[in-house]
Amino acid sequence: MSAQGVDFPAALKAFLADGALRVPGLVPPALLAAINALMRERAARVMQALGDKPIGIGSREGYHELVQRSPGRFDVPFSEQDLVPLFGPDGSLSAALPWMEMVHGVLGPDARPAFCGVVFSRPGSPAQQWHIDSPHEGPEFRPAHALNVMLALADIPLAAGPTQLAAGTHRLTNHHARPELDHDDLVYQTAAELTPADIMGDPSREAPLPEPMAAGDVLFFDDRLLHRGLGNTSTSERWIAYFAYLRPRPGLEAVADTHFEATRSLFD
Repeated sequence: MSAQGVDFPAALKAFLADGALRVPGLVPPALLAAINALMRERAARVMQALGDKPIGIGSREGYHELVQRSPGRFDVPFSEQDLVPLFGPDGSLSAALPWMEMVHGVLGPDARPAFCGVVFSRPGSPAQQWHIDSPHEGPEFRPAHALNVMLALADIPLAAGPTQLAAGTHRLTNHHARPELDHDDLVYQTAAELTPADIMGDPSREAPLPEPMAAGDVLFFDDRLLHRGLGNTSTSERWIAYFAYLRPRPGLEAVADTHFEATRSLFD
């Protein structure tokens, strides 16, 4: 047992079966407060800089500092310099981050950070379309090459729209092995949305609704897993931080064109 009593070997076994796992209360209050304050302050500055500047939907239509992922759902990235309080002055990962044991278990001891940031959705924002964050690398199923770590900065009841996952679909979203699947339809939120039923080949199959998340809960998922943020029907904003990690292999880099493709800055 470690990190507040989490049995990581058992957690890893559960993760490998489904491609996803939620760990309640993984982040202690002091660390959660530090991350929350850091990210909200940055998001406030970015939104102030946006002002009445135009911003469309998707990373191509946004800015280096801000992307509107879907209507009313904003993504603010962070650099290593922004995260010095969390990552240390040399930019290396801090052993104090309670999710790193899981990251190393999934990706290996040399896992490296790819990108991170905070996503907040405003009341009334609709559900996202189903999508994956990066594609498979070849026709054979391989262990995860990237892992998403999502941290609830505040309580996320069902009305606020927690992240919905289709467990096991990380094994089925391989467009190299399944030519009927289109890469762009999987990665981008296109009009030709691929649902869990489409991927599983069974019209009756639907992903179960997610459980509410409490502040400090962490959701891990293989970034090839079909997922979406649900709509926010509450009266409050929904805030969640994300940290993505990669398994280091020659030639494998973060897939930037599925994250931030902006060519302009809010501060130009």
